[in-house]
Amino acid sequence: MPPRQPWAFELLAHHDGSYMLGDATFKPPPPLTDWRFGSPGHPHPATCATCGAKVDKTFVAAHFRVNKRRRDITATYDGYTLVSARLRDTLLRHGATPEDFRALPADPAYWWLSPQQVLDFSAAKRNNPCRACGEYFDEVVPEPRFLERLAGPLSMGVYRSSLEFGSVPLKGTALVIGVDTAQALRDASLTGLILDPLRCP
Repeated sequence: MPPRQPWAFELLAHHDGSYMLGDATFKPPPPLTDWRFGSPGHPHPATCATCGAKVDKTFVAAHFRVNKRRRDITATYDGYTLVSARLRDTLLRHGATPEDFRALPADPAYWWLSPQQVLDFSAAKRNNPCRACGEYFDEVVPEPRFLERLAGPLSMGVYRSSLEFGSVPLKGTALVIGVDTAQALRDASLTGLILDPLRCP
């Protein structure tokens, strides 16, 4: 039996080898065994002082620049997907809006792709909620619940998941695009692009 038609695509990228929250990290005192962004006594201002999760969801570093500059799409280890002007223009012609992109102050050739439209996701495993900020330390195995409610494939548009996935401090949203938008990206011969089909259960 042939595979079912994709109803949407997850938009993925190879890692840029960088962190938007910077290279300064530290390990909290025992019994905690994880690591955090910032320095001892001075956690990164975009993170929870208790668990280290990113709580400022709009943070963009003033001096960040993309490392892998031959790519049209690349991703930081801490959950930021960054796109070139060429990819941004293609998305704007096929369902994205200007509000879906955040400028990088130190790198005008790239934008942070942060869609405003949200799709319902759940996580098969959620562990260790923080009593201070409410973030879960682990949210893994994304489940695209929105597919169950669709009457047919998503055609156009750019979306983000309702949850961030991964483990603190390296969590990020899943990015989803419609099938026609995905085809437009393929036709544009963009570099670094990964499209993972999402099929209705």
